[in-house]
Amino acid sequence: METADLSDYHRYRRRLTRGAFTAAVMAGLLLHVAGYSAVAKGLVLGSLFSVLNFALMAQMLPRQMGLGGRRARATAWALGSLTVRLALMAIPLVVASKSDRFNFWAAAAGLFVVPVAIFMESVVWQRLSRYRVQTR
Repeated sequence: METADLSDYHRYRRRLTRGAFTAAVMAGLLLHVAGYSAVAKGLVLGSLFSVLNFALMAQMLPRQMGLGGRRARATAWALGSLTVRLALMAIPLVVASKSDRFNFWAAAAGLFVVPVAIFMESVVWQRLSRYRVQTR
């Protein structure tokens, strides 16, 4: 069986997660300076778990692809992975709901940091790049 070269995949994953988390931390710093400390902490907490969720999903995806012919095993692996990732994403929501130091809604919004970054890159930036003037 051939193994695929996943170096571009891993490079994309690292770039995306670093950019998304950096943007969330910068927004959190601005919110903290503006006096919204609980909102800033909630946003950073949620975005941290968003990055962890994406990293876990990205680690599991090649394994799931390798199980191609064994449908029952691949399905069990996918359901187990989904269960673990959903439990992981529940952690910041539980922490934020129990503590006044974290804003619940900011933590919930932080969980969408990586999906929003994927959307921004795949839809917005690609559409904008179509309208750029090619200079050659």
